[in-house]
Amino acid sequence: MSKSKTRWMIVAGLALLVSAGAWLAVQKGVLKIGASAEQKKEQPPLAFAASDVVRLAPHRLSVELAMPGTVQAFNQATVRSKLSAEVRRLPVREGDRVAAGQVIAEFDTAQLRNQLAERQATLESARATLAQTERTRASNAQLVKQSFISQNAFDTADDAFRAQAAAVQAAEAQVAQTQLLLSDAVVRAPIAGQVAKRFVQPGEKVPFDAPLLHIVDLSRLEVQAQAPVADVARIAEGAEVEVEIEGLAGRPYPGRIDRINPTTEAGSRMIAVYILLPNDDGRLRGGMFARVRLQIGGEAAVPSLPVTAVQDDRGQRYVWIIADGKLARRNVGTGVRDERLQRIEITSGLTEAEQVIGTKFDNLREGMLANIVSAEPKVAARSSLAMTR
Repeated sequence: MSKSKTRWMIVAGLALLVSAGAWLAVQKGVLKIGASAEQKKEQPPLAFAASDVVRLAPHRLSVELAMPGTVQAFNQATVRSKLSAEVRRLPVREGDRVAAGQVIAEFDTAQLRNQLAERQATLESARATLAQTERTRASNAQLVKQSFISQNAFDTADDAFRAQAAAVQAAEAQVAQTQLLLSDAVVRAPIAGQVAKRFVQPGEKVPFDAPLLHIVDLSRLEVQAQAPVADVARIAEGAEVEVEIEGLAGRPYPGRIDRINPTTEAGSRMIAVYILLPNDDGRLRGGMFARVRLQIGGEAAVPSLPVTAVQDDRGQRYVWIIADGKLARRNVGTGVRDERLQRIEITSGLTEAEQVIGTKFDNLREGMLANIVSAEPKVAARSSLAMTR
């Protein structure tokens, strides 16, 4: 046999061996793929415990509205000067308690007393002149009846009497005005409470209507809170609220909405809401910052689910349900979310009979086999999910 023929036979044999090896490798891969597919087909369904499954249930849901505010005295007054004079005495200072009607300031009245004496003298002179003109008028009245004087002469005497009577009334008014100023020189507290601010010092001369003292009554307080315009329609007078005071954490105070401002605050578009607040222990002070919490809604029961059952995908809410032994993703509409109950209203997309996965699991996919078991609630489901990763 020639060398070239021998070489050709060797090459052909090697090619045959390579082809056979490749065929065996392909067959082994096909068998492996088939075995993997068969293994997947034989994978057990996801097992969820009965506690993992929830259904729509009616609950009264409410939303908590938080409103910032400031504590202020329900009764407070700024006492102002009713005359222009020098402050002679100011016996109270900031923090002092005062009773209603208590003397809290006195003005120097020397000038007013002199003015009163002068006006009283003027009044006496006017009254004496009035008496004289009255006698003249009475005498002329008799004379005109006897035709000793003309009617014009009597009318002149009558006019003089009337003019003097008016002068007496004017003098009496001036005396009364001076007496009123003298009484205003002694300033009394309009309400009972504590002095919050003293604006002047003894010896200062103040003009009319100048502020002297600011008095607050801390026995009854109120919170002026700010509510958004969009929420005012759901706030009712008389509603019970909880008030948290800055610096007194951990102790909410009960309050009640007393009134609602009919107009918005300029520049903020917020509505002022006033909440009555008890201060039995005297710990609250005017000017403290507060946060008012109000529960809105809850009048009627609505279908709801636990918040853990509802998931979000780019703004679309959805849940996982078990239907015909398989998982199905169901888009739902939602409404009120109650943070205290940790439930959320479902407005569309579900019926009360459908079984919803109430706990969040990873790697859930549409069409996965699933059933409900009574033992090992979440271990079975999670182990099955781990096998799919």
